[in-house]
Amino acid sequence: MHASQQNQAESKRQPVSVRVDQVSKRFGAQEVLKNVGFEVEPGEIFVIMGPSGSGKSVLLKNIIGLEVPDEGTVWIDQLDASKRETHSQVLTAMVFQSGALFNSLSVFDNLAFYPREHELYDEGTLKKKVDRVLEMLSLQDAAEKLPSALSGGMRKRVAIARALMMEPQLLLYDEPTSELDPIMAATICEIIATLRDELGVTSVVVTHDRDVASSIGDRVAVLMHGSIRKIDTMDKLKAIDDSEIKEFLNPEVNLKHPRFKTQ
Repeated sequence: MHASQQNQAESKRQPVSVRVDQVSKRFGAQEVLKNVGFEVEPGEIFVIMGPSGSGKSVLLKNIIGLEVPDEGTVWIDQLDASKRETHSQVLTAMVFQSGALFNSLSVFDNLAFYPREHELYDEGTLKKKVDRVLEMLSLQDAAEKLPSALSGGMRKRVAIARALMMEPQLLLYDEPTSELDPIMAATICEIIATLRDELGVTSVVVTHDRDVASSIGDRVAVLMHGSIRKIDTMDKLKAIDDSEIKEFLNPEVNLKHPRFKTQ
C-alpha cells in the first residue's frame, strides 16, 4: 500500500457519528418503525433494547443501508446511509445474529473473503492482516477449521473478526450474545468494549441481554412498538417510573397468574 493510500485508510478508521432522523419503515400494512430518532456519538457504544418484534433488527438494517427508510434519513457522519457511495467513504460492518459465515470456507478464508473480493492486498500482506485479527480474538488455532467445527462462542468471535477485516469505523451487532453461556457472553462484551477502546470503533448493539447493556452500554435506547420510548444510562432506566419499561427490564415470574394466560 502506498503512503497516500495508507494515510487515507488510517483517516477512514476515525470513529463516526450516527443520526437517525425520524425514520419510519413499513412492510405492507405493518409499520415496523415509527418516527425513530436518536444520535450516536463518535466512539460510543450505543445499545438498543426492546421486546421481540419491536423493530430492532430492521433498525440496524436501515442504519447500515440494507434497508431504505420509507420516511426520514439515517446519517453517518452527515452522509445518507441509504446511498451506496456513503459506504465507500465510511467503512461500516455488521455482525449478524447467526454469524452469516461461509460454511464451505475455513475461518482464515472467511476473514480473507472481503479483501480478496476487493483486491485490497497482495496475499502476503493479507495473511499478515488475517493472522493479526485472529490473534486479537484468540482464534489462531481455529484458522483452518470450518465453521461447522466451531462452538457457538467461537463462531461469534469469527463473525466479529471477519467484520474487523474491513477496518470499520462503525460496527453494528445484532444480538451478539444470543445462545451463548454466561462466560462466553461476558467474553463477547469484553471484545466489543476493547475494540472501542483500542480501535475507536463506534458501536451500535442490539440485545435482549440486560447484563450486556449494563456492562458496556454508554447509553441504552428502549425500542417498543416501533418507537423509541426512552434513552438513558442503564442505571437510570432501571429506576424509571414507566410500568412497561420496568416490566421489560425486570420481569417477575408469577406462577399463580402466568402472563401467557392473561394475554
